[in-house]
Amino acid sequence: MKSATKVFSIDKMRKFPLTYGFLGALIGLVLRYAYTGSVSNFPFKNVLHSHSHVMLLGFLFNALLLFVWANFTKGVDKISYTIYIAMQLCVAILLVVFMVQGYAFYSILFSTLHLWLSYVLLIRLWKRIEPKNGFHQLVKLGILFHFLSSLGPYMLGPLMVFEMQESSWYQQAIFFYLHFQYFGVFYVWMLAILLQKTTAVITRKQRLLIAVSLLLLFAHSLDYSFDHWSIQVLGGLGSLLLFMVLLSFKDAFKNVQQSYRNMYYIILFIGLINIVGTIPSIANLVVESRFMLIAWLHLLFLGMYIPFLWMNVVQRMHPSLWYIYGFVVLFSETILVFPTQLSQWLSISVMWLLFIAYSGVFLCISYVHLTLLFGRKEKLQKQL
Repeated sequence: MKSATKVFSIDKMRKFPLTYGFLGALIGLVLRYAYTGSVSNFPFKNVLHSHSHVMLLGFLFNALLLFVWANFTKGVDKISYTIYIAMQLCVAILLVVFMVQGYAFYSILFSTLHLWLSYVLLIRLWKRIEPKNGFHQLVKLGILFHFLSSLGPYMLGPLMVFEMQESSWYQQAIFFYLHFQYFGVFYVWMLAILLQKTTAVITRKQRLLIAVSLLLLFAHSLDYSFDHWSIQVLGGLGSLLLFMVLLSFKDAFKNVQQSYRNMYYIILFIGLINIVGTIPSIANLVVESRFMLIAWLHLLFLGMYIPFLWMNVVQRMHPSLWYIYGFVVLFSETILVFPTQLSQWLSISVMWLLFIAYSGVFLCISYVHLTLLFGRKEKLQKQL
């Protein structure tokens, strides 16, 4: 292919997810400070949109996409590189316009442009994927989930036209997109990258079960809007299927390096929580409490995806950094799950507790990302 004559360095391209990860974490910390009531007339909703889009598209999607290119292709060709840079420009514009106007003309324009560019880039990725013990098919499954997830945003326009912004369907359109990004694209790509570093071989049946289980898991999102026994049954079936498939790979992780084995345990733990979340009383807790929903989303993002990304960039990160990061993440999760109890026990408001916890998260992310951007990777392997 003529377009593949020049291959661009993925190491240079990683500066974008590292930068957006830092900026997204900074915006998140500002949000936490504003929630304490210390800032008047703060545009909470607009800044929240900026934070979520930068972390989702600028950091997580970018980073996993580069790992897939690095592990399953011969490199990034010129046209793909140009599309990738155009997507980074869209994210930079979204960071600003969401703060200024929220969901309006320019934010919708550039988020749609980013989505269309991602279609082209992922089609090009599909054509360049090289076979690797069947795991390349997982990468393709993730690409299919990306196209499927985009049906959610496309439904928002018609729902707004019919003035259904407050309806359950509007909320479900957003959940549809988030589910098939978090548990479609990101999750499947993470599994593909992790498993291909082991001696495992994935079968067609296992790939099919993963796809079916993730489709069924969307039933957990339906719990927020509808109350029917079939929702718990479908969600529970999806959770069990996924956990069983994950458990079938346990032997492949016996003789791998400790970091990969730890990541496997984290993924199994998330799988167990999915099963527990099927219990009606637990499901109702998440539906009724926004803190519980945030705890779940942050557990996925901070507790699973960020460690996975760091593990693949810095092979031997100093244990003290992992301990500090693990502590502040667990502290923040505990606050979100037991807000009243911790607030009374420590005699500090919940919002200030969350600000303190996320200050620790922000400092850890800043240290890792800024060191990788401007310092030497070896610094992360020695001491803080």
